[in-house]
Amino acid sequence: MSGTALRTRPGRAARPPRAWRAVRDSRWGWLLAVPAVGLIGGFVLYPALNTLLFSFTDFNGLTPASFVGTRQYEALATDAVFHRTLLNSALITVTVTVLLVCLPLPVAYWIHRGIPFRRFFRTVLYLPVVVPIIVSSVAWKWMLDDNGLVNHVLVSLGITREPVSWLSDPGWAIWSVAGVIVWRAFGIYLLIYLAGLATLPGEHFEAAAIDGAGHVRTFANIVVPQLRGSIVLSSVIAFVAAMRTFDEIYVLTGGGPVNASKNTAYYIWESAFSFFKFGYGSAMAVVLLALVLGLVLLGLRLARVAR
Repeated sequence: MSGTALRTRPGRAARPPRAWRAVRDSRWGWLLAVPAVGLIGGFVLYPALNTLLFSFTDFNGLTPASFVGTRQYEALATDAVFHRTLLNSALITVTVTVLLVCLPLPVAYWIHRGIPFRRFFRTVLYLPVVVPIIVSSVAWKWMLDDNGLVNHVLVSLGITREPVSWLSDPGWAIWSVAGVIVWRAFGIYLLIYLAGLATLPGEHFEAAAIDGAGHVRTFANIVVPQLRGSIVLSSVIAFVAAMRTFDEIYVLTGGGPVNASKNTAYYIWESAFSFFKFGYGSAMAVVLLALVLGLVLLGLRLARVAR
């Protein structure tokens, strides 16, 4: 044998070259990924591509689609209702995102520090998450009615003289919807922060206690900086979820009164499935996707720069 021949130990088979093992392992990896790739392609990529194609057509679901170029996008530029829904989406998104990012954090810190009955509070605050959205929205619609429980309590306590039209007043409808969204999703972000707090070393809190730092200084100087990753994650999740809010609006207000609570996601559904303007609804969906994707990427970039 030549000096370059492979040498093997007696009784042991020769191992395949490292490059061949890498190819073999990657082949198995791709094979195992086929089901996931197929699901993503069939339920995410294909509908997204189809929506993009429909946005350049005039399609009502009954007759064949006809190509109209950018006419749907031109119509969006002059649609006052679409502009109003963008404003409503911005109001709901900013309100919900700020409240869901800021409010659960001190509550999570309060529970993490070992308050009495913390398991009870954690369970009660997470309970709205497991209740179906339609069920909780119907319950809130009854409570926020002019003759509902909320107005009954407010009038009985003398806080208001007359019932407040929470869902039928254009000035209150959108904020009532935002409040229901925050109430329902509060527990999700509470768990995110509790999970982040559980990873913090206890030495940080012990050192703060030795230095005489109170809860406010400990929260501001230790908890908030250490949970920056959880805060960014919560911001992205809350922003995307708020932009695509539909169920609460559908049940509570139906987009009214006078489009006061109608957001873009609801207008997309209404245009496509109530007015059968699938091309127009697809164009709105493409615009909404571009806005959400662009703002999320911008937010992540700013968070990375700030870090």
